[in-house]
Amino acid sequence: QSSQSLWNRLSVLLNLLPSAADLQESGLALCNEVKDILSGAELPDLEVNLLLPEDVALRNLPPLKNAHKRFNFEQDRPIFSAVEEVSQGKSRISAQAASTFLEVQPVLAAAEEARRNRLMRDMAQLRLQLEVSQLEGSLQQPKAQSAMSPYLVPDTQALCQHLAVVKQLATSGRFIIIIPRTVIDGLDFLKKENAGARDSIRYLEAEFKKGNRYIRCQKDVGKSFERHKLKRQDLDAWNLYKILDSCKQLTVSQGSGEDDTTGMVTIITGFQLEDPSTFSVPMQSAIQAAANASVEIKNVLEFYKQWKEMG
Repeated sequence: QSSQSLWNRLSVLLNLLPSAADLQESGLALCNEVKDILSGAELPDLEVNLLLPEDVALRNLPPLKNAHKRFNFEQDRPIFSAVEEVSQGKSRISAQAASTFLEVQPVLAAAEEARRNRLMRDMAQLRLQLEVSQLEGSLQQPKAQSAMSPYLVPDTQALCQHLAVVKQLATSGRFIIIIPRTVIDGLDFLKKENAGARDSIRYLEAEFKKGNRYIRCQKDVGKSFERHKLKRQDLDAWNLYKILDSCKQLTVSQGSGEDDTTGMVTIITGFQLEDPSTFSVPMQSAIQAAANASVEIKNVLEFYKQWKEMG
C-alpha cells in the first residue's frame, strides 16, 4: 500500500492494454467463459472462478492468500489459448486494481503529504543554515561573539522601553531581529498612551519599507494554541507564549515532531528576570516552556551589556 511507484507503473501498464470493449469487438475467437468475464470486466467486484497458470503457480504465496480464497484449486482448469489467457488476466487485473486503489488512495495521499512536508522542512532548514553561515562568515562577527544567538526576538516592552538599544543591535550586522505579529499588535494597542510604542511603530514601518535584511516581520505561524482564557487572565504570559511560538517557527522543524532551537534564538525582553518568583504562575510557566524549547530569554539591557563586553 505504501508503494506509490508500483501503482503509478501499474496504471501505465493497464492503459497500454486493450479495454474489455476492445477485446469484445476485436473479432477474436474467444471461448464463452472468457466472453462472460469480459462482459463484467468494468465492475470492481468482478467474480472470476477460472484459474490462470499464474494462480496455480502462486497458490501458496502468503500475500495472495485472501485473493485465492475464492478459487477452487481442485477444479479442472479449461485449456485456454494464449489470447484467451491474456484477455482473462487483463480483465481480472483491471477490476482488482480499481477496487484496491480505492482502498489505498488515503494511504497514498498521506504518503504524498508527508513527502511534501519533509521537502518543505528540508528547504526551510537549508535557508536557515545559509543565513547562519552568512552571519558566522561574511558579517561583522568577532569570534568571541560566536556563542550568541543569531536571531533576536524583542518583546513589546523591549521596544517601548529600549528602542535605541534594539536599533544598535539591528545595525550591528551581527544579529537578525525578528518582530512577531503579536509584538506589533502589542505596540498598536499601546500607541495611544505610550510614546515609546509610537516611536517603535514608526521605526519598524520605515525598516520594513526599506527591506532591511537585519530586521524582519514574522507573520503568525497559524498552528499555535490560542489560549483565549490565558489572554484574558494574564496578557504578559499569553504574549510570551505567542513569541515562543514564533521562535519555534524560525527553525521550522514542522512535521518531525521536534523543535530544535538550541542556541539559535534569544527573546530579549524589557522585564527584569533576576527573580522569576516575582512573576505570576502563568508567566513562570511560559518562561519554563521557553527553557524546555531551548530558547533563551534575556533582559534586553543585560544582553546588550554582554554583547559589548564580548567585544
